[in-house]
Amino acid sequence: MKFPTNHALLSDRCRLRYISKEDIPEIFAASRYPGFTDGMRWEPPESEDELIAPYENNIKAWQNDTAYCFTIETIDPISFVGRIVIRKQKEPNVWDLGFWTHPERQSQGFMSEAVKTLLAFGFLELQAARIEAGHALWNKASERVLKKNGMNFIRRIPQGFQKRGKWIEENLLGIDLDNWQARRPTTS
Repeated sequence: MKFPTNHALLSDRCRLRYISKEDIPEIFAASRYPGFTDGMRWEPPESEDELIAPYENNIKAWQNDTAYCFTIETIDPISFVGRIVIRKQKEPNVWDLGFWTHPERQSQGFMSEAVKTLLAFGFLELQAARIEAGHALWNKASERVLKKNGMNFIRRIPQGFQKRGKWIEENLLGIDLDNWQARRPTTS
């Protein structure tokens, strides 16, 4: 395991921390909002118990250094915001990220802040050469978060993922190390 389970990432208003079983009620509550998972590869669970297997898979991925899933929470007061993950891809030094925000915390800038923090983790600590992210074509909020963090359009994926038997078209965006470094403020 490359990073211990107490490895947290901090931004101005948020902490990205190791996931916990105590997060499951928050995840389940978010999934109750109609349409919440429409742009995601997972379906809303019928019960909190259905979230245990994905939780355990995230733990194994962390232990195997193939993905790092973080719970996003505000710092003061502590409050659940959502989830963000960075996953190793087949191509060397390429990672991809995925994220979601609890519907009650959307449009408050938390995810833009979390993505910025995770990009720094990816480039500085994981030594990524490029980080990518896909979003359902219609999901303009996710697209704005990615573009705000310097990600640029790579390609359209007509058959990104299946949802209820239909293909969801995606856009793939990405940023490489040089472009990320060029966006970082310099210290004097």
